[in-house]
Amino acid sequence: MQLAGNDQIRLIVLTQTLSSIAVAVILGAFGWVYVWSGLVGGLISTATNGFMAARIFVTYRAQEPGRMLAKMYGSELQKILLTGILFGGVVFWIKPLSIGAMLGSYLFVQVVAPTFVLIYTDQMKSRLKRR
Repeated sequence: MQLAGNDQIRLIVLTQTLSSIAVAVILGAFGWVYVWSGLVGGLISTATNGFMAARIFVTYRAQEPGRMLAKMYGSELQKILLTGILFGGVVFWIKPLSIGAMLGSYLFVQVVAPTFVLIYTDQMKSRLKRR
């Protein structure tokens, strides 16, 4: 199993942070409620992914693949719980809130930013191999 390196994880979290801000700026065309809702949704995605990455990849040891797998499953469960708690807190405390903007931003940052990073790093690797 090939795991992403720390540099790639940092790049993904940075890209997610910048994507969250970009989505919030774009949603600014529709009003402040959408800006804050989109920013919160994107930052929830970024924070939970950063949490999971820190739990898994900071103390990675290739000699213990069984423990690594258990740590991945445990971290994913914690990430899901943290996501639910954060969404619940936002829905409870932030008024007014656009649920659509928040969830749309969350999904965009969750899917598009890591995909962009993976495509970009693959292109860079293939360019380096050609030289």
